[in-house]
Amino acid sequence: MFKRYYADMVTEAAVPPAQAFRFFCNVQDWADWSSVIANARLLNGDWRRGALLMFAPKLPGLPAAPLIVPILEFEPDHRITWGVNLPMARMLHRFTFTPVEGGSCRIHHEEWSEGVISLLTLPVTRRLRAFNERFARELAAMF
Repeated sequence: MFKRYYADMVTEAAVPPAQAFRFFCNVQDWADWSSVIANARLLNGDWRRGALLMFAPKLPGLPAAPLIVPILEFEPDHRITWGVNLPMARMLHRFTFTPVEGGSCRIHHEEWSEGVISLLTLPVTRRLRAFNERFARELAAMF
């Protein structure tokens, strides 16, 4: 399957993974610290596999339209993955919080698509990459 990456970056946080993870999980606060998020919230309860995340990204040149995606993977204090996972197309967004020596952590931020959706996103690839880079930098700047 054709695969395209929009984000594959690692940032450092001068706090333990559990602390960075808890901060990140305050989804209703994303718009307060990220210039590329207009609004965000969980629609049906707490973070868990199967919960629905609604967020409205601000992509340059496009309106901040809300997206609703299921949480596909949730490992407390370690990893969150959301996205669309269809038989012939996937688009996934993952954050992994890994401890490093000295009590801090690395935040691995990934977004990629596979299959036909990779072709459909070609016109906005540059915007998706800029969105992800800004979001990752602003998240890291909070620690």
